[in-house]
Amino acid sequence: MIASLLLVALAGSGTSDPKAEFERAQSALERWNVSAARKLAEELIAGFGKNEATDELLGRVRFYEGDYAGAVALLDERSQFGKLARATLEEVGSYDERQSAHFVLRFPKGKDEILAGYALDTLELAYERIGQDIGFFPKEKVRVEILRDPAALSRLSPLTEKEIEASGTIALCKFDKLMVTSPRALVTGYAWQDTLAHEFTHYLVTRRSDDTVPIWLHEGIAKFEESRWRGDAGLALSPAAAALLARRLKKNDLITFAQMHPSMALLPTQEDATLAFAEVFTAVEFLYRRHGGRRGLQKLLDDLRGGESDQAAVADVTSEPFADFQRGWKNYLATLPLPEGVLPLTTEKLRFRSSADDGAKEKAVRKTGEPDYGEFDELDDPDARRFAHLGELLHARKRTAAAIVEYGKAEARVGARSPPLSNVYALALVAAGKAADAERILRQSLVPFPQIAQTHLHLGEILLAQKRWREARSELLEANEVDPFDPTIHAALAAADRGRGDVAGERAEQKILAVLEAN
Repeated sequence: MIASLLLVALAGSGTSDPKAEFERAQSALERWNVSAARKLAEELIAGFGKNEATDELLGRVRFYEGDYAGAVALLDERSQFGKLARATLEEVGSYDERQSAHFVLRFPKGKDEILAGYALDTLELAYERIGQDIGFFPKEKVRVEILRDPAALSRLSPLTEKEIEASGTIALCKFDKLMVTSPRALVTGYAWQDTLAHEFTHYLVTRRSDDTVPIWLHEGIAKFEESRWRGDAGLALSPAAAALLARRLKKNDLITFAQMHPSMALLPTQEDATLAFAEVFTAVEFLYRRHGGRRGLQKLLDDLRGGESDQAAVADVTSEPFADFQRGWKNYLATLPLPEGVLPLTTEKLRFRSSADDGAKEKAVRKTGEPDYGEFDELDDPDARRFAHLGELLHARKRTAAAIVEYGKAEARVGARSPPLSNVYALALVAAGKAADAERILRQSLVPFPQIAQTHLHLGEILLAQKRWREARSELLEANEVDPFDPTIHAALAAADRGRGDVAGERAEQKILAVLEAN
């Protein structure tokens, strides 16, 4: 469409091939080489004058630069890109902004202010560490937008809200920027700093490879690298996801790499998305561990940039046919200590606040006579569900000793497979003066489910009561990485810092509490 407009606008201008001039600029933009696209657009304007086609091209450049007002002023609002620019301006135009050495961060006014410091610290660590692994360091500042909810992510991307909630998509790297949903949009938060690192990895891979990496490798590299900001790469596969991989591998029911195209976000369920991420994570882990580490990864990206197919590039790095690589990967899976018996992913499933009411509606239409066990519905053992529910009723009536007996019966049947059960059991034990037993229960729960904020919080509170300040702070920081909007966590962190004599730390937590209370 734009190329046709350009041909009409430049007819008789004297240039031998105006379409080629435009296509060079458009190609640079699509590969996120925005500076090159801007230069080419300006050359077109200087050579042929300002017209409808050059306005459209320059408007797109403005959009990719983050100048949404400038983009709207140039783009036809009836066009798809014009509508996107208008929606983005309406959403992000009122956001606050902070910058660091390598990033420009925009976020909604209000409570999301508390995310800025954490986000920029995470991104700068990712810049150094993941940049080393990928072998690419952007010279221009990278734009990052923390969006208020899934609806905003849908308006600012090609995804529908239904696709976002079905697949559990919470972030995208597109249009030369990172878009990440605020953890405030989820019922219990999520590991959003890992997600920032994940999306930044996508950015680096796209830029180094000239946008030539297929989705399975793109997502595998991003998943493998997402823990790098806080330590080593390859730490992002949760025990529950690994257990799902083990179950589906045993059934020979994996998702093929081809089925992951064109986007993980289009997979039908969160379970399918979790399985796909586990598969590509382990495939890249296998490639990294067995075939050259960082050098092998960078060679793979260079081969793809040079025009090789994914199968040819993998074959070049591994010195074996792609089919042999796939067989080797599946044999590698068989050697991994993949856990068994972990609960299905109901505990880890992302629950957006917009869909929380749907769960209540679902329970409301439960068959007559079928009990509602609340959070204990996830338990796959009927007796354990009944014991846990009875314990909850007794605990609510202050019959703590009797509640502990019932919780203990449930725990004896399912072990650490239910974070809700582990947490209520631990709280009852604390109330009965049995803190050591409560600590044991919570630590056991963190083995299969290491990213449950409430478990870390309750363990941190037990350690605080015992004046084990440093241990308490460590657990509370883990909770905060998942659910930074819980004021209980920040109050506990302030107490831990006060106990450690860290005046600056306590003051910082009090400032966060003030922001949360004011909004």
